[in-house]
Amino acid sequence: MQGGKSGPVTIVREQTSVLSGPEVQQRIIAAARALASILRGTLGPRGLDKGLYKTTGEFAVTSDGARILSSLLIKNPGAKMLVSLGRSQESNVGDGVTSTVLLAGALLDEAGRLLRKGVHPLIIVDGYQAATKIAIERLESITIPCSINDTELLSRVVATSLTGRAAEAECERFVEMMVEALGHVSHVDGNRDTCDAEDVLFDKSGEGGLADSRLIRGTYWKQRIPLERMTGLREDVSIAILNCDLKQRESKRDTEIELTTADDLETFIAAQEALNEKMADQLIASGADIFCCSGEVERAVLHRLALADKVVISDLDIKQLRHIAKASGGRMVEHSPDLSLSDLGHAGSISCERRAATEEVQDRIIIEGCEGPLVTCLIGSSMGTEEVIRGLYDSLRACTLAISEGTLLHGGGSAHMSAAFAVKEAAEKVADRTRLGMEAFARALEAIPWMLASNAGVDALDALLELRSKARASDEPVGITIDGSIGGVSDVLEPAENFLHGLTTASETACGLLRCDQVISARGD
Repeated sequence: MQGGKSGPVTIVREQTSVLSGPEVQQRIIAAARALASILRGTLGPRGLDKGLYKTTGEFAVTSDGARILSSLLIKNPGAKMLVSLGRSQESNVGDGVTSTVLLAGALLDEAGRLLRKGVHPLIIVDGYQAATKIAIERLESITIPCSINDTELLSRVVATSLTGRAAEAECERFVEMMVEALGHVSHVDGNRDTCDAEDVLFDKSGEGGLADSRLIRGTYWKQRIPLERMTGLREDVSIAILNCDLKQRESKRDTEIELTTADDLETFIAAQEALNEKMADQLIASGADIFCCSGEVERAVLHRLALADKVVISDLDIKQLRHIAKASGGRMVEHSPDLSLSDLGHAGSISCERRAATEEVQDRIIIEGCEGPLVTCLIGSSMGTEEVIRGLYDSLRACTLAISEGTLLHGGGSAHMSAAFAVKEAAEKVADRTRLGMEAFARALEAIPWMLASNAGVDALDALLELRSKARASDEPVGITIDGSIGGVSDVLEPAENFLHGLTTASETACGLLRCDQVISARGD
């Protein structure tokens, strides 16, 4: 301070921009509306696909919300929050990304209408939080119990997940595959049924079509088969899993061996051959028919094992070895001399099929008929096989979630309407402005069946009005059917956690954004 006067105080850099006041919420809402407009058309069984053209030049067609969001280059902070919401839903639940993001967008859109009428953001937040509790309570009260033994219910979950996806063309076949796969990899942990989606592998066969897809109780991979005589089918085999080389250890120190005569050379070679023969004899004595190892195989050892009618598969990575061990029930051994009969796994058969040599490895190896909790879905080649596998994996995660949590809810907008009715009934008993937020929450829930009807090609308003009427009058679940009409949706089932987690996080995200009264950017944008 000089001369009793003070100059301006600068606390941020000049390029820093600060946005304050009601404009903050309106920009956030505008961003949410823009992001929702991208995803809206993909919702439901009648949703359309998006063409994704990446910076790498790759072009893909998909309706998967998680994949679409991951491909967007988002700058707006509000939109980034919704993208993070989608990632949370994908990582924690595995499905329901699109509906969750659209619900959050609808909540912000409804909040925008109230803000323009002069309602304080915190009043809206209070209403949303109260409505969330009521909606959760209603959904929990109408859940359907489910276990691994409920194959009919699980079949409906798979069919619901695959409807409108690339795998729908062979829906019946894939439903059967997924249910069988789940039955094989599931187990009881205490008093709960559990199964891990990672125990179900997916791969492309490279031939045929989707109708030629099949389930392997074991594992499959492409690997060059070292010798022609090792090809073919072998049944009832024992498998050794070795995370090591099948050759003599090399010295880590530089050493020199002086050979002065031809006899010395012959003696040295004979000693090496004796060591290789000893290693091969030890391996043969273990009782294994198949040797799967991660390292290299000495040619002499390889040929001696081949003469004993053994199969050797080398250069496998640790992940492949673990899959073989899990499927066959064997134990991975780090040193070949330690291999014993108790370490061996077992399989019903191994098929080693030789293909024409190309730059790409074409030989096929299939280990199947295993009792261990690991299976492989071998998908016949077709256009868009990656999308088929993505859809199957989503359906698998939905089922594993349903089994682990033990509860299901009806889809087709039925659960959202039921929650909306509960919130509306509760709001009628509230005398203050919190009621406005609760009613807005109910309207946001109704936005999901609205979008389902719109994507099915029918008038969304008429469909919603009819749905309100029929849902109130019926004891059975009523929602938007696949053709856009209003009817029973008892066959449309999804894990309850899809709805519960999505509703909770969508509400939390919307409330968090409504609490923002300033956006500060150090970059100036």
